Amino acid sequence: GHRDIGSALTISILLSDPNGVKGGDFVTYSHEGLPIAHNMKRGDAILFNSEDLHNVCTVTGGIRQSLVVELWPSESTPTSHGRYK
Repeated sequence: GHRDIGSALTISILLSDPNGVKGGDFVTYSHEGLPIAHNMKRGDAILFNSEDLHNVCTVTGGIRQSLVVELWPSESTPTSHGRYK
């Protein structure tokens, strides 16, 4: 897994029909470090603290598409992290 450092919240929206994809589960982790796989349908969204550990499992068939939006606090803009000017 990974953490999105700097942003406050992340929204991940599944755009693909999960029936056309093998693998690709979105996973977050409990406070004990145990993986929690989220059974998402097309159009479902998950909102989580960006710095919480998360990942997408390997896609072994089909194409998984998602829209991911990171929300940044005003005092920590992307410019301060070198992403945009």
